Amino acid sequence: MAEFSIRRYKRSDYDTVRRIFAQGMMEQLPATLLYLLKLPQIQVLLFIPFITFYLLSKSYTFSFGSLALLMAASWYGLKSIFSHYVNKCHRADLLDIEKSYMLNGNSCFWVAESDGRVVGMVGIQPTQDSKDAMVLRRLSVASDQRVRGIGKALCMKAIDFARQRGYRRVNLDTSMIQHAAHRLYEGMGFEKTDVKILPSITRRFTHFSVFYYTFWIE
Repeated sequence: MAEFSIRRYKRSDYDTVRRIFAQGMMEQLPATLLYLLKLPQIQVLLFIPFITFYLLSKSYTFSFGSLALLMAASWYGLKSIFSHYVNKCHRADLLDIEKSYMLNGNSCFWVAESDGRVVGMVGIQPTQDSKDAMVLRRLSVASDQRVRGIGKALCMKAIDFARQRGYRRVNLDTSMIQHAAHRLYEGMGFEKTDVKILPSITRRFTHFSVFYYTFWIE
């Protein structure tokens, strides 16, 4: 397999970067659904309509069929939530990547390239609440290019950028279901500093949390 290189973002990377981000987010759907189905409170919510359908119809076939339709609707609803988040990000910093990352000397965006193809990306910006910290954002690697060290190399590029500019730490956040990302960050020396359930009824009900990591620059 061809080696990869990391370079600064160019305007011609725009569509590919946005596509890699969207695909990476949507790939989290199955893991999220599996997590939800393991929760006792979700199992109760599914059991109640199943029993109701059975009591009304006296048919297991009808009840299981109705449950399958309910599951399909849940999958569609979850997919809509993820799609909404992707669209929100596409309208935020990923709408104008050059303006968001490339015009300020204390922020930057890189892509990983392999065999002439953009296969990964990462950005970094100063945090708004601290003068000595930067935040790593939008780390994503194409699904067929993983386990090659691309994610780690992108992270190190961002950390070196922060080090050269005198920052003392790099922060990031990631969802609780992104286990591969947790292993990557912790293997690089990031320290988990906090776990939070974001303030929404759905997240509180499902205990869906966000992990916060910090890399301390020596």
